[in-house]
Amino acid sequence: MHARLTTLQLDPGKIDDSVSGLEQNDIPMFKELDGFKGMSLMVDRSSGKVIALTYWESEEAMKASEEAVKDARARAADTGGASAEPQVERFEVAIDTQV
Repeated sequence: MHARLTTLQLDPGKIDDSVSGLEQNDIPMFKELDGFKGMSLMVDRSSGKVIALTYWESEEAMKASEEAVKDARARAADTGGASAEPQVERFEVAIDTQV
């Protein structure tokens, strides 16, 4: 499994707007992408830092999704009043445990 980590610095007062847009518009589209395995979204409401972690069946599936998720990332940044460009990192998942 592979994961893409996106970090955004949003206006703390606009985090809920970004989360709502993601839930309503983008996650349904993600679920249609080949190899999409899930997503976690962490927010720090006091600082505005938001971390999105998407999981992909393979590195190939993650690479193939790049173009499709680029617009979602831009929408989240715009809606949330981002102070900088989203930072994106990619990883192989070595351990994944669910509690």
